[in-house]
Amino acid sequence: MPEPIRILLFGAGNRGEGAYGQYALQHPDEVRFVAVADPNPTRRARFAEAHHIPRELQFKGWGEALAAGRIADTVINATQDQMHHESALAALDAGYDMLLEKPIAPTLQETVEIVQKAESAGCLLMVCHVLRYTDFFQKVNQIVKSGRLGQVVHISHSENVSYFHMAHSYVRGNWRNSDLSAPMILAKCCHDLDLLYWFLGEKVTHLSSSGGLRHFRTENAPLGAPERCTDGCPAAGTCPYFAPRIYIENYPIKKAVSEAHKSVLRWIGKASLRKPKLMRMVGKLVPPVRLLTEYSGWPRNTIIENPESDKAVLDALRLGPYGRCVYHCDNNVVDHQVVNLTFESGITATLTMHGHSHEEGRSLRIDGSQATLLGKFSYSQAWLEVHDHALAPTERYTFPSEVDQTAGHGGGDAGLMHQFVQALRGDHLPLTSARDSLESHLMAFAAEQARKDRSVIDMSAFREQ
Repeated sequence: MPEPIRILLFGAGNRGEGAYGQYALQHPDEVRFVAVADPNPTRRARFAEAHHIPRELQFKGWGEALAAGRIADTVINATQDQMHHESALAALDAGYDMLLEKPIAPTLQETVEIVQKAESAGCLLMVCHVLRYTDFFQKVNQIVKSGRLGQVVHISHSENVSYFHMAHSYVRGNWRNSDLSAPMILAKCCHDLDLLYWFLGEKVTHLSSSGGLRHFRTENAPLGAPERCTDGCPAAGTCPYFAPRIYIENYPIKKAVSEAHKSVLRWIGKASLRKPKLMRMVGKLVPPVRLLTEYSGWPRNTIIENPESDKAVLDALRLGPYGRCVYHCDNNVVDHQVVNLTFESGITATLTMHGHSHEEGRSLRIDGSQATLLGKFSYSQAWLEVHDHALAPTERYTFPSEVDQTAGHGGGDAGLMHQFVQALRGDHLPLTSARDSLESHLMAFAAEQARKDRSVIDMSAFREQ
């Protein structure tokens, strides 16, 4: 039995702790975190305690960790986007293989430099395109490549960002302003562009794009809306973006869970819902119930270190960025964008991204000469249907939803980590190389340029830049 891979973690935030840290705790035979670097002392200490990391291997930053010498087998880089370039280059220079959170970097030049550095250093660089590792999208890929649809003609793919996710990440949060972060089409949709490239196995020759910021603007604020939701907003009862409803009442999460598990809730009954002790007991056996009664996960856990406390969350909303009125923020990224793509064989595709969906998820339609593939991959449901043009019976495939799984991204987080371990051990080639990941990023940067310039981008010329 091989020894567990020893990992140095850069960034013990939501992804570092919640995705990769949890995988290590669940699979101690595969991976073990032996060192952590994070400037936040609370996060650093919490992660170190969970993974039994000694004090001398707890670092305030990635630079300090690299200065300590070769202390691990590999690095997982879960720092903020704007920190990727410098930290990734330094880790690769030190000879570390690396799993890097997406996007690779917020600018085109930095992205290319990281990929080129990994190749010249001979290091394994895997980018966290987790959707490739879900059962759902692996099935889509298998159906397309099997020829079941005939000659593929067109793909319509939508990234439907929920209204509260849009408000959290792209209006109030870290990805709200293009001067501080990557373009939204890159930060949110490099996953989706990667999927299109993976399904078809060919590159884009031309693309165009349009979109903008339509809703989250000062002129759309309700009459009398203050700068912060906690300052007595007259629209508190009707505004879907009212911060206490999102972060304290956890309304969006509860709504998604209840929609997905109506039968479970009926079985529990209204009377038992009023009994907290009984709810906690049931929650230990039924995950959806725990989400309804004791939820302290995303996005609540990203705004404060102790998300279990409603009072602490309210204090954070009164003082921090996530309590701001969505119409009075310093955001400038788009809230909707469409990308039109033409591939080498003549297949066309559209990628639609918007931040006004009632639920988080992706919808998919692939039309071929013999059949149409329809799909939905959301928090509350995941299914695929193949509709045959020759009137053969419809094929339907269902998958566990996000609500029903402990592993994030529909199992993609766990799948990614497992294959990273296999790649490091030489047991399996990565499902996606750094060069493959670069292709999706190039499409995203080109799409943003096309949107701003109102132009059609020749991707061959764009790549040669």
